[in-house]
Amino acid sequence: MSRNTLIKIASLILMVVSFIAYIAGASAFPIASENLLPWSAWFLISVIVNIILWSNVVKLLTFSLAVIWFYAFVAGLVPESSTAVNLTELDWSDPDAVAEQGALVFNGKGQCAACHTVDTSAPPGRCPDLTDIGVNAATRVPGMDAKAYLIESMYQPANFLVPGYGKIMPEVWKAPINLSKLEIEAVIAYLQSQGGEIDPTPFDEPIDRADIGTAAEALPPLLTGDPELGKKVFVDVACISCHAVTGIESPAAGEVNEEDFEVVTAPDLSEIAAFNDMRYLEESILLPGAQIVSGYGAVTVRAKGTTFQGTLVSQDTEKIVVRTKTADGTEEEHTILLTEIDDEPIEELTNLMARGYFTLTLTPIDADASVTGEIVSETDETVTLKVGDENRMFSKTDVKSQMTVITFDGDEIVGDHVSGTMDDYEIILIVDGSEEVFDTLDLDLDGTAMTRARGKKLLVTSPMPENFPLILTVADMTNLLSFLSTLTGATAEAVPEETTEAPAE
Repeated sequence: MSRNTLIKIASLILMVVSFIAYIAGASAFPIASENLLPWSAWFLISVIVNIILWSNVVKLLTFSLAVIWFYAFVAGLVPESSTAVNLTELDWSDPDAVAEQGALVFNGKGQCAACHTVDTSAPPGRCPDLTDIGVNAATRVPGMDAKAYLIESMYQPANFLVPGYGKIMPEVWKAPINLSKLEIEAVIAYLQSQGGEIDPTPFDEPIDRADIGTAAEALPPLLTGDPELGKKVFVDVACISCHAVTGIESPAAGEVNEEDFEVVTAPDLSEIAAFNDMRYLEESILLPGAQIVSGYGAVTVRAKGTTFQGTLVSQDTEKIVVRTKTADGTEEEHTILLTEIDDEPIEELTNLMARGYFTLTLTPIDADASVTGEIVSETDETVTLKVGDENRMFSKTDVKSQMTVITFDGDEIVGDHVSGTMDDYEIILIVDGSEEVFDTLDLDLDGTAMTRARGKKLLVTSPMPENFPLILTVADMTNLLSFLSTLTGATAEAVPEETTEAPAE
């Protein structure tokens, strides 16, 4: 056997072994040492050698493995984006890991990122930027170290106010955020990591969680702003264009104002403070889709091949009523049975309920027939359907995929997907119980579609713009909330038309 042949075989073996080792996350070659080349480097070397020395068939195999490796390499560079975390203990032997958990809470359950930024180049948030807060916290209050400052800021945020910012940060240990002590500890570790050193020293909470219910009920309204300035904000940012308030003139619903802002029918706010606390109102401004008042949600639904886009007037277990508007402004109401809503193909079985799906049809991988049911609940891995009178849980991964292919002759074939994509030479489907092989060169690329399930979808959103946190200053927000707190049913005085000065900054 010639030397060239031996080199070719050795390079081929090295490519396969290094590819498998890299995908499996094995230690460096040939032993666990950082001084030796990692498997990814050996793989690239072998790829280059094989492309130079081998024939076209092996070159094609080499190129295919290289493409797979590239996607795996890029995927490994992408950080985890999940913000879900369930803390039961903290491992302080690794403070950096605790800080990472704190970052998840900060960006997720704690909702801190909704107001705070951790990047000086980012647009200003509603609350102070926290870049380098780990070191800056020690300079805020004389005689108080960074951790003590952060602890008190988390539990009693009104005690320390950065100039120019109002009392808008909630006490996160109370409802509705309800951070546990472990979650707060993790967030403090994350904040300390922003330019400072993480201090793992245990601390006692400066609050009594036994009184949390009473404290939450006794929470006073946010009355630190000026109601008169807040009334002007209410008019200037076009709240009055959609929401009616007794004593303040508003445009007629359906008109378009000078800024081409479409006016829609929204809830009357004349008595809003009589039956809602200010935390609810603040959430409604910052997250308008969190709680949508019945009869005011915007909806797009497709039934019997027709798309209805308008306002969801009502909904029960059997039907919905949707109000639409024709081109000439005429309003029409349509009663649509839930059974009449068209099934939509679903490619990814993630966040089904959040995306508006309320029924699902899927075929378990170990079954021949599909299953249809109402979605009861879901996790990242499973979905529970009400099938008949019982609830059944299905794995989102153990589901058969269906593929629709269209030939250039116009024939449409639907079958259970066995293998192959349009990037391969052939696609194999189970059609009417028989395995059929399709040459991809004979198929219409645009007509090929893969589905993992089908479902009925009813997604209701708020017609209220979501950009108020961006266009309102902290002072605007505080004044607006103060004005809304006065709307208990008493007649509001109209804002003088000659008032033209801008809202307070």
